[in-house]
Amino acid sequence: MSVGASHEWGRRTLEFVDAVGRLTAPDVIAKFEEQIAACGFHAYIMAGLPALGSSMADLTIANGWPEAWFKIYEQENFSQVDPVPRHGCSTVQPFEWSEAVYDRDKEPRAHQVMTWAAEFGLKRGYCIPLHYDDDGAIISMAGSDPDLDSVSKSALQLISIYAHNRIRALNRPTVQRRGLLTPREREILRWAAEGKTAWEISVILDLSERTVKFHLIEASRKLNAVNRTAAVAKALAWGLIKL
Repeated sequence: MSVGASHEWGRRTLEFVDAVGRLTAPDVIAKFEEQIAACGFHAYIMAGLPALGSSMADLTIANGWPEAWFKIYEQENFSQVDPVPRHGCSTVQPFEWSEAVYDRDKEPRAHQVMTWAAEFGLKRGYCIPLHYDDDGAIISMAGSDPDLDSVSKSALQLISIYAHNRIRALNRPTVQRRGLLTPREREILRWAAEGKTAWEISVILDLSERTVKFHLIEASRKLNAVNRTAAVAKALAWGLIKL
């Protein structure tokens, strides 16, 4: 990259960092899309690191994937086999998708994710993992033939971190959301998040199994979740419970 181009990325990054704290979520996303497009990326996603039984829709805070691809990704439960977020769980360094290695023979579903993504023009990607004290996330972007070098990678890393942090701050639970569940419902969901059955929770909390099931049903209703697994995922994503 030329000196002029390097200075241009420096200017872009500083302007973004300076402005992002004053922007609304839609404006942050618009400016983020503008920056990654300069490198040839036309798709992206900002989401929490997937956990067993979690839905990408519940974990996602900004979705710039092609709509048809995201629908397939959800239907096929690809978050459980995708090598990109899996690699993001094990590193704090940004990486290209090609660095998220897998065994084609032993992991055919992982290969299927990458093959199908390429069919939607997501042939080369760049991922920035984020690890907080109580949470983790990835910002993943892709395109057909993006123009990446060390300078643009560093710029995109900083821009992505500031964009994600701003959107995350704007999406933090409001007082109303934090009061959505009763203390007992949150307590039971925390144990459910650790894989405890209703009977096991009843023994731990010295309640009847029927009472535990009632609180799980009520929590699911309040969170508009189809089952206890979805209720746990939403409660974690909204910061209502912590593991």
